[in-house]
Amino acid sequence: MSFSVRQFATAPRALSCTLAALAVFTLGAATAPTPGCSAPEYHKFDFWIGDWDVSVNDKPAGHNLVTREQDGCLLVEHWTSATGGITGTSFNYYDVRDRKWHQLYLDNSGDAGAYPAMSGDLEDGKMVLRTDPGTTPLSRWTWSVIAPGTVRQMAESSTDNGATWKTSWNSIYVKRAGTP
Repeated sequence: MSFSVRQFATAPRALSCTLAALAVFTLGAATAPTPGCSAPEYHKFDFWIGDWDVSVNDKPAGHNLVTREQDGCLLVEHWTSATGGITGTSFNYYDVRDRKWHQLYLDNSGDAGAYPAMSGDLEDGKMVLRTDPGTTPLSRWTWSVIAPGTVRQMAESSTDNGATWKTSWNSIYVKRAGTP
């Protein structure tokens, strides 16, 4: 294989132009804004975002910090029990494919199946998430604003395919002072 002097003279220029074009393309892509999840359906659960003190039957049950992450596409729950030792995290997101909200909750018990995945949407101003039909027992979790800075979170279960429901968790969230 042979190269001419002219090929050697133009090769660095071609390489420089290629690298410059690649740098412009890469930097342009890195600084381009992402669309995020700014459509209204991604904000249906915004009322749950905050730093919360949680009580059950007027007794402290724990602390819950719910944050918006991933350019507004994900709500992350950070639960800590008032009795200590029990922590949990949930990932909550709107999926454009089925047009539903989804939640996956995991805690430090090591039993990933203790809280099956749920999905749902707003119903009469309340976020209602349910386990899939056929799950035993069925679970239904409901979040609702009951006053400014106050949210109720209620869990119910059914062993008769949804004919009757039994409340298993009924908590009140109150935003901590100084949080939006």
